[in-house]
Amino acid sequence: MNAHAKQYRIPCPSSHIISVPAILLNEELICPQCNVRFLADFKDSLEYAEEQTERAAYQWLVIAISTAIVLVTAGLIAIVSQLFQ
Repeated sequence: MNAHAKQYRIPCPSSHIISVPAILLNEELICPQCNVRFLADFKDSLEYAEEQTERAAYQWLVIAISTAIVLVTAGLIAIVSQLFQ
């Protein structure tokens, strides 16, 4: 097995973090700490959670910047319209 293979940190049902090689994703595994069987799903991994958090933060940043641009533009339009009255 390649020593540089991608590893995912997936919690077992008892919240023990297991390092799972990509090749074992979507396989049923046994937690070495509590012997509970669980499905190694990428969506349960800490990497997936971090990716989703980063994606949500980026989306909120885009929304905040867009809102600021709209407000500044509306303010400029209001100022310019007051000048020409």
